[in-house]
Formats: sequence, C-alpha cells, structure tokens
Amino acid sequence: MSSQVGAINSVNALISRVFVQPKGDLADRLNSRITVVILAVSSGLLLSSHFIGDPITCWTPAQFTKQWADFVNQYCFVHGTYFVPLDEQLSFDEGERRKDTIQYYQWVPYVFALQAFLFYIPRFVWKALISYSGYDLAAAVKYVDRFWSSIRDQDSTFKSRLAVFEGRPSVYIWDGIRLARKKRSKNMALFYTLSTVWQAINAWIQFYILTKLLDSPLYSAWGPSILGDLIQGNDWQTTGHFPRVVHCDFNTRRPASVQLDTVLCVLTLNIYYEKLFIFLWFWLVFVAIVSTINSMRWIYYLCNTSKAQKTIRNYLATAPVKSPISDEQFFDALGPDGLFIMDQMALNLGDIPASYLTISMRNICQDFIEVCDDYIDDERAPFVKTIKQK
Repeated sequence: MSSQVGAINSVNALISRVFVQPKGDLADRLNSRITVVILAVSSGLLLSSHFIGDPITCWTPAQFTKQWADFVNQYCFVHGTYFVPLDEQLSFDEGERRKDTIQYYQWVPYVFALQAFLFYIPRFVWKALISYSGYDLAAAVKYVDRFWSSIRDQDSTFKSRLAVFEGRPSVYIWDGIRLARKKRSKNMALFYTLSTVWQAINAWIQFYILTKLLDSPLYSAWGPSILGDLIQGNDWQTTGHFPRVVHCDFNTRRPASVQLDTVLCVLTLNIYYEKLFIFLWFWLVFVAIVSTINSMRWIYYLCNTSKAQKTIRNYLATAPVKSPISDEQFFDALGPDGLFIMDQMALNLGDIPASYLTISMRNICQDFIEVCDDYIDDERAPFVKTIKQK
C-alpha cells in the first residue's frame, strides 16, 4: 500500500513540475517539458514490457519443448517478423515473403528515449548560454514570483505594493542587469531566439524520425490515413499496419539437413503502438507548427524591439510617473537584455506583477544609472550626464 501511495505521489510531483507556474513560453513548455515527459514515460513503460511479460508469443509445433518455444519467441522478437494476411498463401520465395518485414517494435522504446533527450537539448543549451551571459534569468523569475505570491493576498493599496516592489524586486532586477552589463552581455535575446529556432528544427526532425520509424508502404502521411482507416473499420488485417498476428521464419538443424520452419506470432505490443503512434504523429505536427511560429515571432522580436517597448509603455501608463527619466531613457537604461528580461517577466508571471515591477523599476531607474555609470555604453553616456545635471 505504501509503495502505491509513493508511486501516486511521484506522479503528482511530476505533473506539478510540468504544469506549475511560471507558465513561460508555450512552445518551450511543449518542447522541453510536456513532450519530454510524454516520450520518457512512453519509453519507460514500453521498455519495461520487453522484460516483464511476453511482448511476443509464437505458436510453436507440439513437439517443441518449453526451452525451444522460449528460444523461438526471443529469436522472432529480435530477428523480426513479417506480415502476410491469413487468407493469402505464403510464397515459397523467402525474399518475397519478407518484403513486409516488421522491425520497428524492438526499437520503439529506445527511439522514444533518444527523442526525449533531443527535445530537452535546446533547453539545456539555453540554460548554459544564459549562465554564460552572467544573468540567472530563471532565479530572477522565481524570486519575483515568490515575492508576488507573498504579498498579493494581503490587504494593501496600490501605492503600498508599489513601494515594496521598489524596495526589493526592482533592486534585485536592476542589480542583475548591472552585473550582466559589467560583462558587456547583450546576447540573452539572441541566445533565446537561437534556442527557439533549434526547437523548431528539432521538432520537424523528430517528426521525420517518427514517420520513417513506421515507414508505411501505403501512406506517406500515415497518421491521418491510419486514423481514417480505423474510423472506417479497415483494421490491421486489411491494411497491415500494426498487425497483431505475424509470421516468423527460423531454421532448425537436423542430422543431415537444415529445415526452414514458419510459425505464427502474436504481437500484443502493436495494440498499444497503434494508438500511441497516431497520437504522437498529430502531437509532433502540433509541436512543430507551434515551435515554427514561435521561432518566427522571436526572430521578429530580435530585429524589432518595438513590441517589448509597447508592452512596457502600456504598463507605465497605468500609474503616475514620479521619475524625471523619459520612456526612451528608461529603455536605454534597460538595454537589449533588460528589455528581454522584462518581456520574460511578463510572459512568465502575468500582467499584474509585471506591471508593478515595470513601474517600480522606472521609479528607481535614476539610482541605477548613478550606480552603474561605469558600465553604461558610450552611446548612452550623453543622456546619463543630462540626468545628473538636472
């Protein structure tokens, strides 16, 4: 009983890690979290079925001992089987009989595990690059999220919330930008854009791998075609897709000859493979399309920062300004990485905490400029001097 409770708690913890806030980029969550979990869990369950239970059961002649029957099962599972409809006569030509060889079922768990790993690589590389840039974006998002969670249910006014934001989260974010600027880091948006492009390319490659793994002789786009066959009542006995009953050839030695034997085998795994492959076909198409659109969006963002500036302007318009710094000077102080950080805050936390953070950072912007005068680029130096003279 305790082991069952532990298993349930483990599953709940896994689900909470996948779907918990902060929500972040939808395409990133689809690639590096949800798809990874789907493929990893599928791989683990299917791989366990290879060692627990009987993934294949062959109908051997009565004179075969149990050891011989076990050997035939293992041989046919490893060597591969082929499908010929039961109402058709087997050809005497071995090559003709084996033209529809089925060999994917042995490799599916390993391919799924590899795909799960490949789907996570862009996220891993992004984390490594963001660490190189000198700013821990994930830690900053978590810090602001925890801070907002601690004050949002309190009975406080807009001004009091803004004041506490000015005292803690805004200083924390400005300090991070200051330290990152000390390293002359301007690459966070570029790194993230490259990771989204990688995710899109990887998703289409994984879709191609899945398509070639089945390699249907009838359909190129086999996902909707096989689903249509199932809806119309054309099962595996007609189409040959994911057959449950297959044939297997093996040789047995006799004192003076080698005899070819053929047995019927039941592939119970194909009952699950059929549904799983159809689901993954549509799922990977969906992930690839979303990832492609997302990468195009971030490429546009990288080339044109007006969208991020417009979002920040909308936040600033919700409260009176008490800083002598203009919007353009605020954007210059943030820099490319600062704009990207604020965009990620809005994307991960939502509009309300992001608006508090933006307004409070604008209110203490002049303090930041005075502290990090040495790290401001030369092209921004004139406006810094103008502010100090006022």
